[in-house]
Amino acid sequence: MIRRNHDNDGRGQLRGRTGPLVPAAGVAIIASLLAAGPASATVRLHDLGVGKLDLSGNVQTTNIVRHPEFDLIRYPTSFDRMQFIQQRNVLRTRLDWELVRGGRLFERFGIPGVRGANLFLLYRFAYDSIYDYTPSFYPDYDVHGRDIRNELAKEQALGPFAKKGATPRLLKLDSLTEAERDAFKFENRLREVYLDLKFRRIPLSLRIGRQQVVWGEADYFRMLDRANPLDVTWHFAQEVPPPSFGWDEIRRPLFMVKGLYNMGEMGPLSQIFLETYWNPGDWYPVKVAFLPRPWGIPILDPLTNPWDGAFQQELCVTSEAGCNRLMNDTVLFKQGDYDRWDPLDNSQLGIRFHATTPQGLEFTFNYLHQRWSGDDGTPFAPIRSLRVFNLDNVPLDPASQESRKLIDQGILPAEYIAPYVNTLGFSANYAEEEYTQTVYRLETILDVGIPFYDRGKRTVLDDWLPGITEKNMWKGMLGFDRSTWIRPLNRKSSFLVTGQFFWHHVIGNPECPDNLWDPDARKEFQKNDGHCLVGALDLPTTTWPMSSAFRDKIRNWEFLANIALVGFYRGGSVIPVFAVVTDPANKFVGEAIWSVDYFMTPNVAVNVAQRLFMNPTGEKDVFDPWGFGTISRGRSETSLRLTYQF
Repeated sequence: MIRRNHDNDGRGQLRGRTGPLVPAAGVAIIASLLAAGPASATVRLHDLGVGKLDLSGNVQTTNIVRHPEFDLIRYPTSFDRMQFIQQRNVLRTRLDWELVRGGRLFERFGIPGVRGANLFLLYRFAYDSIYDYTPSFYPDYDVHGRDIRNELAKEQALGPFAKKGATPRLLKLDSLTEAERDAFKFENRLREVYLDLKFRRIPLSLRIGRQQVVWGEADYFRMLDRANPLDVTWHFAQEVPPPSFGWDEIRRPLFMVKGLYNMGEMGPLSQIFLETYWNPGDWYPVKVAFLPRPWGIPILDPLTNPWDGAFQQELCVTSEAGCNRLMNDTVLFKQGDYDRWDPLDNSQLGIRFHATTPQGLEFTFNYLHQRWSGDDGTPFAPIRSLRVFNLDNVPLDPASQESRKLIDQGILPAEYIAPYVNTLGFSANYAEEEYTQTVYRLETILDVGIPFYDRGKRTVLDDWLPGITEKNMWKGMLGFDRSTWIRPLNRKSSFLVTGQFFWHHVIGNPECPDNLWDPDARKEFQKNDGHCLVGALDLPTTTWPMSSAFRDKIRNWEFLANIALVGFYRGGSVIPVFAVVTDPANKFVGEAIWSVDYFMTPNVAVNVAQRLFMNPTGEKDVFDPWGFGTISRGRSETSLRLTYQF
């Protein structure tokens, strides 16, 4: 059974056959240390006099080969261009400790007011060996459509850029320092640790600690499931679909207090509960990386790289101090202008009401107040520069004078932003048994106050960074799940067919003129307070002129559709998955995925998978917000994963 995002227990990482399963080198060590039997996936230590304590986990190795152009008809030498981009070895251990049972601590000492208490810990250690042998990752094109390797070679031949270190070596992992590689190749982290409390006299339960909060009905792209930002440096969003993958691996657990108050029945409604979470300060934005990391955004660091980084802007280069940081001590995709540990300055809150009707319709109403993490496919603006209002005489504008002072201190007059966004949401699912035998799912939200780049607003970095306008977005998903017999493929077991249709709509999005590449036309447009929203993936750089950029205009509507087929063979020991995702609004770019999990024993599993990114037209300037035509272009891959679960 596939875990849906609305599974509320937060412990799905290592559960049964749907949990991710690791490196053959560690199997013997783990098995000998824990003495797990061949048919047991959990070590239970019940006789120590400290309550019920279960220890489980897995050891896993994943090997991934990238084939940039997996089209043997047009590119018969595709196999020659394969790149080994991941050799990740992971150890996960999980502890479930029932501290209080029936109101008694360790079944001995009475605890007033507490009916039950459980401690949960999840530890993950990872080592990726590619950072030791440092292969090269030459992408065919960056997000602008440029062949980075060839462009760097041209600049190197010209001379000046070579002095800055802007050579093709920037695309190799050995261009990173040893300290940087160590930070990337290792992970040694207690990902989750929380305490579950159930009270005796009131129908209230609390979960306190570092955790994941999972709401909503959608898979593959998130809407209500946004309490935890994502870490897309792990394997981008390719940990989906289940059963072997899942969002649990790439969410960033945060310290939160989550409460659930069970209200029972109310009139015709049943299963009523009120759930809320509070994140008092421990919040991070989405975690991203840039080239040469194999799972970075396919551009060199947009601020620091010596080829076309923002710190190489003309204003910075002509200053004695140069530029080496952003305003207000902000750091791109790491720290905004707030105190991360201050509950009053950086606090996230969510609340939802859940109920079920007599007809079996399960629904929720939701409200979220959170800083914008930027990991749901919205083409938002992450950096804000100083706004210029005096268009007739720019040097006299106060913002221009302030920017000069900042640059003289080595500060680029721009800052990373993560503003608060309010979200109203609704989700529902309904099992229609009589006619279609299908579970229907719905999820929809309204995001209020998302920042977008607006070419109608001028800044002190206008040739590179436009101003920002906040807009509201309506997003939604319609989905279904159906167990279906396909007799020619399997006579003994049915298939699970699941599909989803997503939409994003920018409310009040104006039309963009076609002549804003002309400086005079753009100045007149800005004087008249025009608005033209553009995405962040096609902004100009020091080597990518404004006349060639800004092609990524924000559409009023964006759509995405996916369908998946999940089968079960040999009593569930063989689970094939096939999925297709397509974007009809952007040249039908998308992804085709097939995956097979084979459970050789209840403890040993093998997974083979391919993810093929599709671009039917072959165009290089497809700027879809979901990333298939930009971030993931040329990243088709084949993976092999071995897992031992104990």
